[in-house]
Amino acid sequence: MPETAGATLARLAVRALIACSAGVMATGFLHWRAGVLVAALTALSFVLVSTVPASLRIPAPYGRGKLLRELRRHGYRSVADGLSRYVVVGPGGVYLLDTRAWPHTVSRGPGDWRIGAHPASRAVRRVVERAGRLERVAESAVGTPVPSVVPVIIVAGRLPEPVMRAGPAVIARPRGVVQYLAGQPEVLEPEWCAELAAAMAEYLDGR
Repeated sequence: MPETAGATLARLAVRALIACSAGVMATGFLHWRAGVLVAALTALSFVLVSTVPASLRIPAPYGRGKLLRELRRHGYRSVADGLSRYVVVGPGGVYLLDTRAWPHTVSRGPGDWRIGAHPASRAVRRVVERAGRLERVAESAVGTPVPSVVPVIIVAGRLPEPVMRAGPAVIARPRGVVQYLAGQPEVLEPEWCAELAAAMAEYLDGR
């Protein structure tokens, strides 16, 4: 929605007040010249933020909250599985997101890929086993076969490819996970997504 003239003036007035306040504080602590400099730099920062195109600004880093919000925008429902795993159910299927490896980067080690200091195969094995258990839970809850629960390991740093496959598991950075899930063909109707997400939540809350 376009910003009204009154809202624009109010926003500019607030920014001018912040710049003046910063200058007055600097004057009180240091010197009037320092106060003028601080006020000018504060005002300049507002101008730069307002005029630089959004496409050129540095994107905000992904946290778990942002990741889940982005997935919700694409029709995915999320259910917490402990402190660092999430089951997400949406148009593209059912996924188990493992964020425990998020601070770590993927590298090529002797004979195997590594996530941080550990072999990637170990992390893959754990998350694949967990995804298999959740898949059986979903099937028993709804009484019919469900799409495979795809395990996704989220990591930091550069990857040789935007999305890597390790057996049945997917390894990707947060942005890559959003793009990958959003790009999957639709296999679940919204009602089916809600039923599967509710079944997962009931199991995970009551275990």
